[in-house]
Amino acid sequence: MKRRAAARAALLAAAVGALVLALGPPRLVWENEGLRMDHPPRRAAAAFAAAAALAVAPLGLRRRYRALGAAAAIAACTLGAQRLSWRVEVVETGVSARGLRGATRVSWGEVEAVEPTPGGIRVRAANGRAVTLETSRLGAEDRLRLERTVARRVREASR
Repeated sequence: MKRRAAARAALLAAAVGALVLALGPPRLVWENEGLRMDHPPRRAAAAFAAAAALAVAPLGLRRRYRALGAAAAIAACTLGAQRLSWRVEVVETGVSARGLRGATRVSWGEVEAVEPTPGGIRVRAANGRAVTLETSRLGAEDRLRLERTVARRVREASR
């Protein structure tokens, strides 16, 4: 194997390894006022490292391979940006979710319904706003604790 081909193979292997690190489950942090779900910054850094490797690997190859590498690098950058921006908080004042598409907040007094979804829970306000809490990537114990926290907060606000 030539040096350039070996370098490309090493870059692609590094990109795959970095993407595996970037795709981990969110962390659940229990705080005094509630809980926070987000992705550690190292997951975003891993996605950006994969993007760099995917952008550099096809240099010197045909145009279509460079375009494919650029598209994969853009997808990895989008994943990194999503990992940096995604955050869900369930605190005393309400539930909020933030991501690439913006932020949504529902206070506990506005909650009209808590609906189960195939991958989580949707907290819906009377004015139509809704926050979806994805629980499919959480462990069974964390999922149960999250559901109990939401139920307790809704019950406390309705009194």
